[in-house]
Amino acid sequence: MSDDFSYDRLLYPSKFFVQTSPDRLATQATLFGITPAEVETCSMLELGCGDGFNLISQAFLLPNARFVGIDLGREHITEAKAEAEVLGLKNVEFAQMDVMEMSESDFGKFDFIIAHGLFSWVPEFVREKVLALFKELLNENGVGYISYSAGPGAHAREAARHAMRFHTSEIDDPMEKSSEALSFLSFLSENAPELTIYKAALMSEIQRHQAHSTSDIFHDDLSDINRAFYFHEFAKLLEEAGLQYLAEAELHAMGTHGLSKDAAEFAEATESIIDREQYLDLFRNREFRQTLFCHEALDLEHEPAPEILSDLLIASPLSLKDQAIRVGSTRTETFVGSKGETIEIDVPLAKAALVHLGRSWGKAVPFNELVNKAEAMITAEGKKLEKKEEQLDILRKVLMRLAFSTNLVQLHVHQPDAPTHVPEKPIISSLNRRQMARANNILTGLNIDIAVADPVSRKALDLMDGTRSVKEIAEELATFVANNRIEEIDKKKIFLRDLPIWLDDNLKQLARLGAFTRV
Repeated sequence: MSDDFSYDRLLYPSKFFVQTSPDRLATQATLFGITPAEVETCSMLELGCGDGFNLISQAFLLPNARFVGIDLGREHITEAKAEAEVLGLKNVEFAQMDVMEMSESDFGKFDFIIAHGLFSWVPEFVREKVLALFKELLNENGVGYISYSAGPGAHAREAARHAMRFHTSEIDDPMEKSSEALSFLSFLSENAPELTIYKAALMSEIQRHQAHSTSDIFHDDLSDINRAFYFHEFAKLLEEAGLQYLAEAELHAMGTHGLSKDAAEFAEATESIIDREQYLDLFRNREFRQTLFCHEALDLEHEPAPEILSDLLIASPLSLKDQAIRVGSTRTETFVGSKGETIEIDVPLAKAALVHLGRSWGKAVPFNELVNKAEAMITAEGKKLEKKEEQLDILRKVLMRLAFSTNLVQLHVHQPDAPTHVPEKPIISSLNRRQMARANNILTGLNIDIAVADPVSRKALDLMDGTRSVKEIAEELATFVANNRIEEIDKKKIFLRDLPIWLDDNLKQLARLGAFTRV
């Protein structure tokens, strides 16, 4: 590959991806029958690591693990090394390297290898080499991750992509090219025939790009190569490389939720996991996949038994709609998620377990501990747990169903340790400060991604440097709000009046999610 690399013309934006973390890959491996490496001491390689912030974020949380990132972009690697040095990280290494020249002799083998945003955007001969590297460098029970544009959804976007590329073909400056491409796309959609599939597709692309940065658009949509794969095509490439499909990085992407009854039954009746996943993509018009895979010799369990939960940690934000309800009865109760989602449960053990998870939210709870806490909750109400084994079986099935169909239950094999109380003088980590300077989200000490987009929240976090009490933070925050025009605040006087309550609520939430660090 040429050193005249587009990433050095416009750096790819800093991001971290929880779905590529060692915990996520190890959790999916455990679910589907592999015994993965211990997360705390694992090794991970990222191909096309960009500025390294994805690896840096995990290296910060896992000081005894080993991380290596390679990228062709010279400026990216320079920046990655500088960031690792600023944070004092000794467990992450970065190298400017062409994947075509890489082999086991460079860094050895790895427990986990990831390639996010690379595969669809490189030539075929590079894709072949990437898969060969996964085969060569993955340890026996290792897990690989590749994200890629997927059909049929990505194919529906091709008209917009080709239009933008054609219109900006004579523009060389990346920023100008991206800006003009978006302007033309808007102009094109405004003048496309009304009530046509074409106009709807263009409007959909405009909406999709609202969440994208200039760098995203330049590297992804205006690149010379953006090859979409139907899932069965990608699975075939894995097979040819001596690898096999394991799962998706996000469990809920493998479920049939949201489909019609007929579509769900059709997909679930399909015996081949490859065909099943392909049909799901066809029903959903899927446009992007994050696929996990492993060596072909491993025996997998593509239908995980609920009993596997005994090896996992469980987390959930669900809470009872009516907090005064006692869980020991068999009456149906409603639980509410963080975004207003609702589910109804009538089994006492399952209700008590979800209550405990909601109260513990932020922390992931070992399954066996969860069962004990739930049973104790029922006993404390003066109730006896009837038909325990039957209720235990239902609890397992409820948790598995929610994990595979929603984000309301999350499964883990590991969670870093972090304080979950509000310190006298709140302080966020040095990693979070670096993340705040680059993006609108932070990764907490519990490996939880928190969005922090509005200026008041960002200012509040900026003030949490360990030198101010909660009262002092509130005072400085009030001055900031009073002296600045903030679009997100419609009624400034009311917000200032309620600011202490707002801050207290947010501090408690940040603490639950592990955002504070020990001094």
